[in-house]
Amino acid sequence: MPYASVNGQQLYFEDTGGDGPVVVFSHGNLMNRRMWEPQVRALGEEFRCVVWDARLHGRTKDDGDLYTYWDSADDLLGLLDHLGVERAALVGHSQGGFLSLRAALRAPERVASLVLIDTAAVAWPREALAQMGGVGEGFRAGGPDAVAPALLDLLLGRPDVHEEWLREWRAQPRERLADAVAVLMGVDDISARLGEIAQPALVVHGEADLPVPLPLGRMLRDRLPGAVGLAVIPAAGHTPGLTHPAEVNASLAAFLRRGAASPPVDDPALLPLAFQDALNAHDADRVLALYGEGAVMRTVAGEVIRGSAALRAEVEGMIAAAPCIANSVRHVVAGSDTALVVVDWSLSLAGAGGERVGACGTAVNVAARSPDGTWRFAILNPGGLG
Repeated sequence: MPYASVNGQQLYFEDTGGDGPVVVFSHGNLMNRRMWEPQVRALGEEFRCVVWDARLHGRTKDDGDLYTYWDSADDLLGLLDHLGVERAALVGHSQGGFLSLRAALRAPERVASLVLIDTAAVAWPREALAQMGGVGEGFRAGGPDAVAPALLDLLLGRPDVHEEWLREWRAQPRERLADAVAVLMGVDDISARLGEIAQPALVVHGEADLPVPLPLGRMLRDRLPGAVGLAVIPAAGHTPGLTHPAEVNASLAAFLRRGAASPPVDDPALLPLAFQDALNAHDADRVLALYGEGAVMRTVAGEVIRGSAALRAEVEGMIAAAPCIANSVRHVVAGSDTALVVVDWSLSLAGAGGERVGACGTAVNVAARSPDGTWRFAILNPGGLG
């Protein structure tokens, strides 16, 4: 089995190999490398994907002591040394984001870019610490079955994957699970240092995340100098990579392919993600920059809008309702100057009473190549052509 001897620990890892850019995936608390299987399946032929188990998790053989996420950051950097990798993109979920941010602070020259999924840069509030303390004691006293019903729903929110992760917990000593929660409780606040992290960064966040609420994702988007956008996954909870893999994979793949380019309009297939990023960032200018001259937009209600002033009013009206959109490209037919882009979309907006109102559908959009060689929308048709 592949182990790396790092900082006195034996870190278990899996590596797809290949010549593509290296992407290292770091899992969330009480999870392990297997949470990234949907992402590795989607990206493994294009990128060299490395997944690993942190201390007190999965197959890693550690000394059993408590540690900090600065220690985990050093473990990750040591794993890169073991692999002979000078620089990698880091993808981290929850605690995996904690350690990825700290790796970027510790050794910025080793980090090409960051994808931060349902994570934060702050310490836990008192109420969350009290809840975590109860979870840790539950593991220690009664084992996984004592805490599983409530905790699995909080972390995953999708019953069809609960049993799989309960089996993973049952395979671990209950003291090890409790200690992993204790490590989570000790995370320190690094929000004042976010301005030091200049690498391109994509923030991905479940709209309905309870353990790490969406405003903490917005903080990362707003304070990281290299942040290119916030991809909000509608109706997703704390672990969208498992529960909403198609949406997460679309955002992740496009970001990794484009690096820091913004907006990503050199390929018509990237236009829907650029639209998603701009709208979720509530940036009307970025949205409108994706529309070509004379663009026409049909609303979900069937109204046809054309002209720059009318389009701006429509976009600003959507932004006023705090939109969360997820786009997934189904099909692209591209010619030299025109492309048909078929997109599955889901959108939620704030209703008059503050409640979220959702809609979804398949859009058949037309893109056109601009004189500068980039692609922009010519026709946006949310309801499809039918």
